[in-house]
Amino acid sequence: MIMQITNSRHDHVSRQPGSIPKRWNKEELQKTGAVGTTSPRDLNLQGAIHPVFANWVDTDPELRRELEQPLLLASRILEAAGLPWISDFLAHDVFTEDYPGRKPSSRCSFGQSTAEPRDGNEAVPRTIVRHHQATWASPEVKEEWNETAEKRLRNEMASALTWELDADMFREQGWIGYTCRHPLCGLPLDQLDRYETIEWWDKGCEDDRWRNMSILMTAEFPKRLAELRRQGKEQSEEYLLTAFMTTITILHELGHAVYWKDCRALTQDLREPFYGADLEMELGDSFVASIFGGWVPVPIKESIQVRGGLDFSKGIAWRQSLSWDCHRLRPKHRTHYSIPVDFISRLFSEACWQEAHANPLRNLIRPLTLEPALKDVGIYAEAAESCHATAAIPDFHCTGQGWRWNRLPGARFRIPQYDGYLCPDLDLPIATDDVIEESRARPPLQPSPIITPATTPASTTTTTVISSPSLLSCFSDDSLPTSPLIQEIELEMFPIPPRKHNINMNIDKKKKKSDPRYDDNSKEKGRKKTAPSFFRLAKEDTPPMSPDRSEISLDELRNRLSRLLGVSFDELESFFEASRCA
Repeated sequence: MIMQITNSRHDHVSRQPGSIPKRWNKEELQKTGAVGTTSPRDLNLQGAIHPVFANWVDTDPELRRELEQPLLLASRILEAAGLPWISDFLAHDVFTEDYPGRKPSSRCSFGQSTAEPRDGNEAVPRTIVRHHQATWASPEVKEEWNETAEKRLRNEMASALTWELDADMFREQGWIGYTCRHPLCGLPLDQLDRYETIEWWDKGCEDDRWRNMSILMTAEFPKRLAELRRQGKEQSEEYLLTAFMTTITILHELGHAVYWKDCRALTQDLREPFYGADLEMELGDSFVASIFGGWVPVPIKESIQVRGGLDFSKGIAWRQSLSWDCHRLRPKHRTHYSIPVDFISRLFSEACWQEAHANPLRNLIRPLTLEPALKDVGIYAEAAESCHATAAIPDFHCTGQGWRWNRLPGARFRIPQYDGYLCPDLDLPIATDDVIEESRARPPLQPSPIITPATTPASTTTTTVISSPSLLSCFSDDSLPTSPLIQEIELEMFPIPPRKHNINMNIDKKKKKSDPRYDDNSKEKGRKKTAPSFFRLAKEDTPPMSPDRSEISLDELRNRLSRLLGVSFDELESFFEASRCA
C-alpha cells in the first residue's frame, strides 16, 4: 500500500517515506497479541545477578524483591548481547590523543561548530569508534575485547556504581532513570550534575580516574509491581510488561555510565558523543538499540496523555533507531511496531533461555521479523500484515516560533539539516553519502623488525628470526636459502634489473670452500687478495657515486643486506640466483 499526502502549498502528491502519520489501532494491538492476552505469565529466571547491577543502597526489602526478575533479565541480556558495545568503551581508551573519534564526523557544521573542542576539553571524543566493525579484527581479537569489558564490568564498574530508588523523580521531573555523575549524598534533584559539583568529586578520584556515580531509578517501577502482586496479578500481562520496561531502564542507564565513568569526559555542557553510525546523540538508547538489532522498546501512549503514574497496560512497541548505516533521511513520523506479549514472556522464561543457549541473540532477544523493516523509515507493509500493529508517531512538536524536531536538551542530530525547525508540509532533503564520514578503528601498530645477530658456536646453530609481520609477508616458500642462519626466513624478492655477469659466480658450488673466519691457513691469503667473504664487495673497482645521485648501486645494496642479515655474500648471492631462476 502506498501512502500519500497532498501538499497544498506546492500542489503535488508527496510519496516521501515517513511523511504520513498513523495512530495506534486498538483492534490491531489486540489482534497481534500486544495487549488483551489472558494466559498466565510466569517470571522464573534463575541464577546470579551481574555484579554491575548488584550494589543497591537504601532500598526497601519488599521493593528490592520486585526488582529481582528485571535484574536477572538485565544480567542475561548484558552477557549475551551487550559486551561488543560495552567493549568500545572499556577495552579501548577513548580519551587518548590519537583516538580516531576525536575528529568531527559530519561534514556540515551546526550553529555551534562541532569542529572545535567543546569547553576547551580536547580529550573528549565526538564519535565512539565501532571496533567490532573493523575488517582487520579477527574473532579471537573480538573475544579478547569482550573478555576485557566483562572483567572491568565485574570489577571497576561494579565498584564505581551505586543504584538507588527515588520516589520523587518521576513526579517532579518525569524521569524514570537518571545517571548522576557523582555520588548522590542526599542532594535534591535540581542540584544534581552541576559542573562544580562533579569537578569537586573528581578531584578525589584515584590515579585510575574511575569516577564514583549514583544511578537513580524511579520507585514507581517496583511499587507498581508490588501493588500488582498484592492484588494477585503477579502473572498478569501488566506485571510482565512493567518488569520488562524496568529491565530496559536499567540497561539504558548502564549505557550512559560506561562513558561517564572516566573523569576526562567532563565538559561544561555534559554532552555525550555519537556512537558509531548513530544519528541521534543518546548513548542509553544506542546501547539498547545495539542489543535488539536497531530497535528501542517504548510504552504505547495515546496521542494526548496527561502525565500520571507509570502505565504499560496499553502495550509496548519497538521504536526505530536511526543510523547512517541505513538511513539518509530523518522521517517526520517515526515508525513504531508493537511487541507481542509472548515475545516478552519468553525473555523471562528460564526454559526458553536454555533452549536458545547456542545463539540467544537471534533465537530469543532480537525481533527477526523486523529485520527487513530496519532499512526503511516508513511503515513496512509485510510487518503490518503479519504479527505487528504499526504506528507513525510525529518526531516534531509545535513551539511559539514554529515546528521543531524532537530531541533531548543539548543532544544534537548528526545531520544538521534535520536539527532545528522544519515545515511539515514540505518534503525533506535527502542527505548525500558524503555528509557523514564515520571514524574507523585503526589496526594496531606492528612491531619494528628486530634481527638477532647470528652466532655460530661449534656445537650450536642459531637462527635469525624477523619478528615483523610486514617483513615476513615479503617472503615466500618458492626459494629458501640453504644457510642455517636464515632458514626461518621465507623470501620472495622483487624482480631485479639485468646486470653484468659477476666473475665471482664462476666458483664451483659443489666444491667445499674454506671459511676465512675459521681457517687459520687462509687468513694471510685472504687479507692480501680479497676482503673476507662475510663483507666481500661484488666489485672492488666500483667508482664512487656522483654527488647528484641519491640512489645506490645494486651491488652496494646487496653488500649492505649481507651485513644486515649476518650472512656471507656467497650464500646471499646463491639465494639471488635461485630467486631469478624461479
